[in-house]
Amino acid sequence: MGSKNPTLIFAIVLFLFLNFPSRTQASVGALVSKVCMQSDNYKSCVQILTSHPQILAAHTLKAMANNGLKMAKKDAIATSNFFTGLANTNPASKQALVLCATYFKEAVTFLNLKGLEEGSASLDVHYALDQAGYCETALSTGHVHIASATDRIQKWKSVFSAAYAAVITVEN
Repeated sequence: MGSKNPTLIFAIVLFLFLNFPSRTQASVGALVSKVCMQSDNYKSCVQILTSHPQILAAHTLKAMANNGLKMAKKDAIATSNFFTGLANTNPASKQALVLCATYFKEAVTFLNLKGLEEGSASLDVHYALDQAGYCETALSTGHVHIASATDRIQKWKSVFSAAYAAVITVEN
């Protein structure tokens, strides 16, 4: 009967270890929660931040903001490339789609890490959002109604929103 006790204790310890988050996981969760409280859409923000390993690797708000800006920059590049590809397959809408590709390339320049050091990141990041608005205006003016283009802009805005929330949290 005495030999069952160490086995039972080991099983309990193993269960607790596997079912409760580590301090690191808990602190990252707290950072994500704090950041996403600044977002327009808490649930979307949490989903975006927790789905990117580089964000989860951050253990400070500043590191999370840096990684969030990198994530938004990468997505702006992908969005620009998306519009370039769309322009090549939609000749009737090419002018507006090329403008959108250009606007998202410009957005990349505003998503810089230098702004975090200088305290201007929130303003810089907001300029990136303006570029998405210019794209939407170009599509509207050009009478371009392509669902995938609208979806892509909304996806970028969601990523942007999570990055912006991280920047705002650091600056406040």
